[in-house]
Amino acid sequence: ATVCLLANQAVQLMDTSSLSAFAVSLANQNLIYWIACYAVIYRLYLSDQAAMPTRADRWLLISICLLIIPASILPYRFATGILATATAGYFIYAAGADRNLRAAGIVLLALSTQLVWGPIFFQLFMPELLSADGYLVGEILTSVRPDIAWRETTFTGPDGHAIVLVGGCSSFNNLSSALLAVVAITMLARTEWERRDAGVIAVVVVSMILLNTLRICLLAWSADSYAYWHNGPGVVVFGLG
Repeated sequence: ATVCLLANQAVQLMDTSSLSAFAVSLANQNLIYWIACYAVIYRLYLSDQAAMPTRADRWLLISICLLIIPASILPYRFATGILATATAGYFIYAAGADRNLRAAGIVLLALSTQLVWGPIFFQLFMPELLSADGYLVGEILTSVRPDIAWRETTFTGPDGHAIVLVGGCSSFNNLSSALLAVVAITMLARTEWERRDAGVIAVVVVSMILLNTLRICLLAWSADSYAYWHNGPGVVVFGLG
């Protein structure tokens, strides 16, 4: 059922209208997402294969496979995300002493958060989050480029170059990917959380915010800098970072 769920997501992420479109969609894939998918399948493969399915297992399998059909028609993030949440919750609930099954459920829950719950949270608090981004960027630019005018989420240079922050530019919009990376890699390495993981999560969150804040500063720096970091090779550099 999990493989079917992830395969349905894969089909919707690929543009098969032409060979060139398929190549572009393949190049634009979120590698962190696919590492997480691998982590789920890997932990499921290592789970207790001698365990016999219960009646609830069978009903869940039938339900998920049937619901994947309408999920293929609905917006992929939310439909697949809700199904992934239900499946993850069942894995965690039914795991018992099977640590691999529980780990698979944890990663799948993180995947569903990136697909549906993270975007919902971000939409609810977008004005506040964008204001926080604008404040961080504005404080940095005030120190290094005082000639750039700053008003809330708008930045205007002396040469007339100006940018306005929107949802897709927010540092907080990328946090779900950062947290998904932590969960996936941790659950690939082991099946239990450790106390030090809280510190790792904090470092990753702060690093993601600072990295994106510096990128926005470069977008506001000049028209040439904007072209490089928003539409040019800088996109690849930021993605790798």
